[in-house]
Amino acid sequence: MRTLSDSFLQFLVTQLDNENTIGVTMTGSYTRGEKGPYSDVDIHCYVKQMPSNAAETSYLRFIKGNLVSVSLTTLEGVYNSLRNPQNSIWIIPGLRQSRILMDKDGSIAALKEFAAKIRWKVLQTSANEYASWNLSGCTEEVYKILAGLARQDESKTLYAVWGLTHALANALLIQRGILIQTENAYIDLVQETAGRSSEWTRHFRLAVGLDLLQPVESAYLGYGVASLRLYCETARLLQDILLPEDASIVTQTLAIIAEAGY
Repeated sequence: MRTLSDSFLQFLVTQLDNENTIGVTMTGSYTRGEKGPYSDVDIHCYVKQMPSNAAETSYLRFIKGNLVSVSLTTLEGVYNSLRNPQNSIWIIPGLRQSRILMDKDGSIAALKEFAAKIRWKVLQTSANEYASWNLSGCTEEVYKILAGLARQDESKTLYAVWGLTHALANALLIQRGILIQTENAYIDLVQETAGRSSEWTRHFRLAVGLDLLQPVESAYLGYGVASLRLYCETARLLQDILLPEDASIVTQTLAIIAEAGY
């Protein structure tokens, strides 16, 4: 099993350290104790000013036989992201599990402590508002799927299915405040959140290709129908937190899906 030596980590820090650097952390499978032969090394470099070249803010390198993923960010940017539930479900676990490799002024340790103390209840109202807005916004994708099915347009249907299923899964996870320890668990987490034996999960598995469609169905048709039914189930699960203006849009969208026979 591949391991990372202290000298290797110190070499990474040396490569990233300059007058713009505040600190460096490692996250991911190596800090969770889940490393495997194909694990990359996730490095976050905290800087005073972000580079003007976007290619320098996030990049991959093979360094001494290891695939290293480097992301640059600012402390202000991370603190701001922690105020947004759609970002927090990803950022909080990463900060909590991070290993500090360099911390010039103690600000990285303070950030990690701040993340450790966050409780979801302070973000719940914002999470509800985001989920409500997200679900109403999914009406556009529903329309695209309905149009694609009506025209027997595979490309139009499937592209909208991708967007809709991901948006619906996000809405559910964010509203429920499910912290994502690793993106590898995303598909499992959303099914567990809805319930493994729920109608939501049944349609989700069909829409994303986890379960086989009926043999008589064209693939794009099966995925499209499953995603429309997934929208209906998501609306049912989130109905109690929908804002009035969003609820009106969702109710009309559900009626249009029903009128179309789905």
